Amino acid sequence: MASDTVTQSRKPRVLVLGSTGLTGEAVAAKLDDVSDRVDVVRASRNPENVEEWRRRGRSAIQLDLDDARTFAAALEGIDRLFVVTGYTVAMTHQTKTITDAAADAGVGHIVHLGIFGNGRSTDPHFAWHELVERYIEGSGVAWTHLHPHMFMENLLTVFPLRDGRLLWPAGDKPTGWIAGDDLTSVAAKVLGEGPDVHAGKGYWMSTDVLNGAQAADILAEALGRTVTADAVTPDDMLQAVSDGLVATPSFMEGHYALSTLEWLRQTYDGRMDYSAVTTTTVEDLLGRPPMHLAQWAARHRDALLAAEHASTGTA
Repeated sequence: MASDTVTQSRKPRVLVLGSTGLTGEAVAAKLDDVSDRVDVVRASRNPENVEEWRRRGRSAIQLDLDDARTFAAALEGIDRLFVVTGYTVAMTHQTKTITDAAADAGVGHIVHLGIFGNGRSTDPHFAWHELVERYIEGSGVAWTHLHPHMFMENLLTVFPLRDGRLLWPAGDKPTGWIAGDDLTSVAAKVLGEGPDVHAGKGYWMSTDVLNGAQAADILAEALGRTVTADAVTPDDMLQAVSDGLVATPSFMEGHYALSTLEWLRQTYDGRMDYSAVTTTTVEDLLGRPPMHLAQWAARHRDALLAAEHASTGTA
């Protein structure tokens, strides 16, 4: 019997992978807010992080996704598992092996953070996510897949402003946007309510559909100054990277970075047109309106300016 079928005297234990990252940290914090319903356990490969959490009175365990020997102890007594992986092709074997270990440990629910795909994606990192989703579905463990569109937070990392200009390497094509806070709120709700409510479901999240020019106008309003979009092609972007004018994000492994360039190509040439839609997932699940880019930009004004200063080397 799956371990999520727990007695009334014990709350389900939820293990959050990637608890030192922005997404995992936020999900764990939001699960702390419903500690009357679940016990959250934070996971990190770094033992110093684990010890620090424990000193602060939080449950924590060491788990290294590249070392399956750490899985059994970390998963002991766990009822629900939040699976989030890094920006690397290693996500494929990491998700496969942690899924196997979760099934062996009797975990009752896997919640996987994926991409906004259609199940037939040809972009590599989209295909990787769809591959591991099918594997999770065949594991025998109840599952829920989260499908966010492009994070608004990419404006702080992948696409920061540079001298008042927003690089948009998809021409005039739009994409969907989702606020990280909305994603993590949905994830925490799914993990808090568990498989009785959410098993076998996929939740697609896209609040705004905007191209570079439209996003730049919104940022200009939030920052109170002119922001212009540099609408270029994906190949222009690749050339800029080759020339050292644009840097690949440090958190993104090379193969994954090339795959995101392919996503831009498919957006630019129309193969991603199917995904230029908005969804009502956030409102349906959380009972409140989602955060639009205008609201997000106003809330993160200082961070946007700091990212711009970092990208241009100004003080």
